[in-house]
Amino acid sequence: MSEVARYRILAPSYINKQLLFEGDEVDYEGKPGSALEPINDAAKEAKKKADKNYVEPKPGSALEPKPEGSGSNQADVDLAALRDEYEALFGTAPHPAMKAETMKTKIAEKRAELGV
Repeated sequence: MSEVARYRILAPSYINKQLLFEGDEVDYEGKPGSALEPINDAAKEAKKKADKNYVEPKPGSALEPKPEGSGSNQADVDLAALRDEYEALFGTAPHPAMKAETMKTKIAEKRAELGV
């Protein structure tokens, strides 16, 4: 019997037909977004697989995570966070051509609808 992925909620999220808040824990078999922090090994593996471009970094390689402020493009990070938040709220990824402002508007509307 395989282990079920378990996550800690980092931001208010609508998962498994229920509204969950920061600090709650949930078993979730779908594609995890940025609002889910893996708790067990199954969740950690699912989080890795959720990123189609994920490659396990080797120490000292160009893929190894860089410290904050080391030249990473903050706009790319913000756009990725917006896409993750959109996916967490709507259960589907935004269209690849959707602009950040459109995502922000749709996210705000959905949050207002959910009362979050």
